[in-house]
Amino acid sequence: MSYSFMRLTGSDSSRLSEAEAEGLRSLHNACADVDEARGQALSTALHLSDSSDAIEEYVDSTGFLHHPRALSELGDATLEYERQVEAIGWRYSSAYAVLGITVLDRLVREQPPLGEDAVHLLCQEPTVGRLRAILSIPSSRLVAPSDGETEDDLPIGSYALKGLEEVRAAILSDGDDPMDEDQLDAGCLSAVRPLGVSPLGSLSFILTVATSVSWEICKRVDAV
Repeated sequence: MSYSFMRLTGSDSSRLSEAEAEGLRSLHNACADVDEARGQALSTALHLSDSSDAIEEYVDSTGFLHHPRALSELGDATLEYERQVEAIGWRYSSAYAVLGITVLDRLVREQPPLGEDAVHLLCQEPTVGRLRAILSIPSSRLVAPSDGETEDDLPIGSYALKGLEEVRAAILSDGDDPMDEDQLDAGCLSAVRPLGVSPLGSLSFILTVATSVSWEICKRVDAV
C-alpha cells in the first residue's frame, strides 16, 4: 500500500472534486498505517509467545518462572492491542471501499462530483447493509475488461462480500447475543459484532477492493 495518490489533485481536469481526492488520499494513508501497525503487533505477539515457551522450558527446573510469565502476559496484552487495531482497520478500510466504489461509479455514470459534506459522510464506517450493497455492484458496471478478457458480472467485491457474509452469519447465529438481520444490517459492524466474532477474514479483502478501485479511479483520471 505504498501508493500516495499524489496524482489525485482534485482539479477540474481530473474530474474529481477536491473533497473526493482528499477523502481518498486520507483513507488510503490511514489504512496503510493501521495495516502496518497490525502486522507489527501480530509479529511481536508471536515472538513473545515463542520466547516465553522457550524460556519456560529452560528455567522450569529452577521454580522461578517470572520471566516466561512476564513474556506470556506481554504477548496476551499485545494480542489484545492487535484486536483493537484490527477493529480500527475495519472501520477505515470499509469506509475506503465505500468511498472508492461510490466515486468510481459516479465517474462511470458521468455524474457531478460529490460535495464535501457527502464525502465526509462516506468517510465514516458504513452500515453492514450499505457495505453489502456496494460490494455487490457488478464489476462490469465499473471496470472495463482488458484486451482478450470477457466482461465480468461478478460483484466488484466478491471475495470481500463472501467474507462479510461469513462474519454476518456468525453474528446472526451467536447464541449469547441474538440479533435479527434488519438490526444487523442497520448497524456498523464495529458496534454490533460480539467479542468472539472477528472481521479479520474479510478485512484484507476489503482493503484489496478499496485499493484496486482507487487504482481504477487514478487510471480514469490520467485518461482525461
